[in-house]
Amino acid sequence: MRDILISYWRGRLNNDEQERILSVMNRDRPVSFITGASSGIGCSLARRIANEGHAVALIARRKNLLDELALEIEQAGGTALAIACDVTDATSVRDALRTVESNFGPVTRLVANVGGGERTDVEQFSAAHIERAFALNVMSTAICIEAVLPGMLMRGSGHIVAMGSLAGYRGLPGAAGYSAAKAALTNMMESLRVELRPRGIQVTLLLPGFVRSKLKRKKRPFELELEAATARMHRAILVRKPRYAFPWPLVWIAGICRLLPASLYDVLLAGRGPKPRVRAE
Repeated sequence: MRDILISYWRGRLNNDEQERILSVMNRDRPVSFITGASSGIGCSLARRIANEGHAVALIARRKNLLDELALEIEQAGGTALAIACDVTDATSVRDALRTVESNFGPVTRLVANVGGGERTDVEQFSAAHIERAFALNVMSTAICIEAVLPGMLMRGSGHIVAMGSLAGYRGLPGAAGYSAAKAALTNMMESLRVELRPRGIQVTLLLPGFVRSKLKRKKRPFELELEAATARMHRAILVRKPRYAFPWPLVWIAGICRLLPASLYDVLLAGRGPKPRVRAE
């Protein structure tokens, strides 16, 4: 219908009039604020959510990639806005939110997708490394929630989606920072889910296993291709699942590992972290 109306207006209204009418129409659409949208999971989810009919705010640091995605979405008939933003900086996120709301209206869904981390080397362990993992995986999500939550509470509706990981089920060798951060994120989102549900705000925690987003990376156990993984995630988002962990073989293994006594767990995972460096004499 939107495309039909646009075709009708062309030649009958000037550009300013068309922009004003489109602005009103955009405000009638649900709005998704998607972080980490420049590549990988965030980029793929943004396409799917735009096809769902949402106006999508594409949030990341790499503006050139966001612009390309926004153009692709708009050429397919969707509505998108690219905003360069550092989601670990509260001021940057608040500025981005103001831009989104002035163009599209209130954010109805937050997809806090930003995450990741480096391997943890015990020989070069540093608090700064752990702090970076928490800033990227936990604090970035908390900052985005802090920005959008007051409006959602005032309206009594909204949907918050966070990207956890099966790596947060239990500490993994070589991933002390990442596993700890994802465990913290999981607990934060579960606490919020319980408190926000009576207020009309739904929380969805996504807990994927390995997702193949880089072609050159060696294939890992039960790894899913990017589009297959985001198709599952999008279905969970659409039905507002409180928690969605996948794929089931890896979920089963991770679940069993959570129940193992520490002594047995240590034996099973011994030697699976980074290999010690050989020191020259």
